[in-house]
Amino acid sequence: MSLLFPNTTMALSTDSGWCWGHLPPASPALYDWLHEPGSLTRRLQRHCRHFRVQVLSDSVLRPLTTAQAALLDAGEGYCREVLLLCDDVPWVYATSLYSPATQAALPALSGLGTRALGELMFEAPDLARTPFEFAALDPADCRRLAVRTNLNIRITPPIPRLWARRSALSTGLARVLVTELFLPAAAAYQESLS
Repeated sequence: MSLLFPNTTMALSTDSGWCWGHLPPASPALYDWLHEPGSLTRRLQRHCRHFRVQVLSDSVLRPLTTAQAALLDAGEGYCREVLLLCDDVPWVYATSLYSPATQAALPALSGLGTRALGELMFEAPDLARTPFEFAALDPADCRRLAVRTNLNIRITPPIPRLWARRSALSTGLARVLVTELFLPAAAAYQESLS
């Protein structure tokens, strides 16, 4: 069910128009965050006293772009949109896309509630991850995201753009495309400025 977009159940996912590639930013600290091989949830938990997940929308069936469809081997997928908050400040906007076949293979996906996806996926001993792709959001991308999510997202110097990463996580017959956008308050940017 979508809390933010009740009449747009067939809209593309927010990240569908972002320009994805394989070149990460030059900043060593930001590079390190974007290449985190383990659970981003666990890393965020180490950087704050109180971590929580705020669900924006859940189990919304959406059409997939060609690239998303190739990664998930499906024409449409369920989309979950969340904010990952550290000490009640949004640090990451994240989406997870998965096919109806994946939902059947891993039913816990539809009942996550405020539990982080990483807590479920990284419990699997056979978890595999595709190489990361990266996107640098320009101000227009950020404005569109801000309107869609009701977030106050401003890119101001010294942060010239926001960075996102995506990869597909697989376990058994389940495959989930996870996108994580680091918001301005995230430690990934603060560490890169120090």
